[in-house]
Amino acid sequence: MDVVALQLAGLGVLIVLSGFFSGIESAYTSLTAAQVHAVRERTPKRGARVERLMSMPDRLLSTILIGNNLVNIAAASLATVIATRVFGDLGPGIATGGLTIIILMFGEVTPKQISITHNVFVAVHTARVIVALEVLFRPLVILVAGVSRFATRISGGSHAGREPTAEGVLSVVRHAASVGVLSPQASWFMKNVLRFHEVTVNMIMTHRTKVFSLDRRTQVGEAIDQIVESGYSRFPVYDGDPERIVGIVLVRDIVRGISRGNAETTLKTLMMPPIFVPETRKVQQMLAEFRHAHQHMAIVLDEYGGLAGIVTLEDVIEEILGEIYDENEPRAGDQIVRRGDGSYRIAGETPLYVVNERLETDFEHSRGAQTVGGLLTELAGHIPSEGSVFETDQGTFVVEHISRKRILQVRFRPAPVE
Repeated sequence: MDVVALQLAGLGVLIVLSGFFSGIESAYTSLTAAQVHAVRERTPKRGARVERLMSMPDRLLSTILIGNNLVNIAAASLATVIATRVFGDLGPGIATGGLTIIILMFGEVTPKQISITHNVFVAVHTARVIVALEVLFRPLVILVAGVSRFATRISGGSHAGREPTAEGVLSVVRHAASVGVLSPQASWFMKNVLRFHEVTVNMIMTHRTKVFSLDRRTQVGEAIDQIVESGYSRFPVYDGDPERIVGIVLVRDIVRGISRGNAETTLKTLMMPPIFVPETRKVQQMLAEFRHAHQHMAIVLDEYGGLAGIVTLEDVIEEILGEIYDENEPRAGDQIVRRGDGSYRIAGETPLYVVNERLETDFEHSRGAQTVGGLLTELAGHIPSEGSVFETDQGTFVVEHISRKRILQVRFRPAPVE
C-alpha cells in the first residue's frame, strides 16, 4: 500500500472520529433530566456515569470540543497534504472545498441527527470514552473551562438558568399539550399541581356571608328542617354571635341522635372542636392539616381574628381536580355565560381563577380581590354603582346588577387579540 492510500485511510478515520465527537455532543446536549433519571433507574452503573458527566457540563463540552477540533484540524492538514501531492498547487483549494462538504455531511449534520434521535443509546455507550478522554485532556480541559467560566462571569451571565423552575416545567407541559403528548385534561391537572403551592386559603374559602351555621343551643329536632334544606354534611355552630364559631357538627351525628330518640339534644353536645387557620395559609399546608386532624372543615380567620369564612377538604381537592359538584350545587359554568355579541355575563361572586381558566385571562388575585366583584371593588376604591365601566388590559367590565352593596352580575367583553 502506497503512501497516498495510507493517508486516505487515515483521513477516513479522522472523518469518522469527527462524526463521533459531533454526535456525542448532540446526544448529551439533547438529554433531558427525565431521560437521565430513566437511565439511572434501568442501568444504575451506566446511569451514574452519564449523570456524573451531565453534572459537569463545562468539562463535558470542553472535552468533546477539544477532541472534535483536534480531529478536524488533523483532517484538514492531512487532506491538504494529500491534495497537494495529487493536484500540485491546486491542492489546498481542492482540499478545502472537498473536505468542507465531506465534514458537513459525514462529520456534522448526519451524525448529529442520528445522535439526537438515539441520544440515550449514544450517551450510555460512549460515557466511558468521554471519561477516559477527560482524563487524557484534563490540563487542557481545565484551562478551557476556566477561561469559559471567566468570560461568562464578566459578561454578566450565570448558570442559574440551568436550574429547573416551576415556570420552566409549566412551559414544558404547555408544549407537550400543544404537540399532543399530553391530553388537555392531563395538561390541566399538571398545571394545577404545579401552581398548588401558590394558592392560599382565602382564594378558595366560602365567604362568611355565605356560611350556613346554627347556634349551639339549638335543639336537633328544631334544626333538622334547616339542616336538610342546606344540603351540607357538616356545618359550623356558634355561641350567640354567628361570627363566634365554637364547633363543627356532622349531620350523621344528628341523624344518629334523632334515630335514637334524642331530638331534644342540643348541637352543643354533638359538636367537635374546630380547626382555626389564617386566611394566608397555603392550600398545600391546609391539606396536610386536614389529614393530620382527620377533619374536613376549618374556620378561616382574618388578620384581626374575625371570621373570614370556612374552607373544606373538598375546596382543596377541587384546586387540582376542578369543581366537584353536589347534586343540588350550581355549576361554576353557569356563572359565566357567553352572549351572542361575544361578551360574557359573569356572576359577581365568580372566583377569578375560574374566570382565568374559562376565558384564558390573567387577572391577578390579591387580598381584596378573589372574585370578580372583589376585583371591581378594588379597582373603584369603593362599591361601584350599576352601569359603572372598568377598562382593563384584558377587557372591559360593565356592572349590571348590584344588591345590598354586593355586585351580583357584570358584563365582560374581552380585549381584541392583536
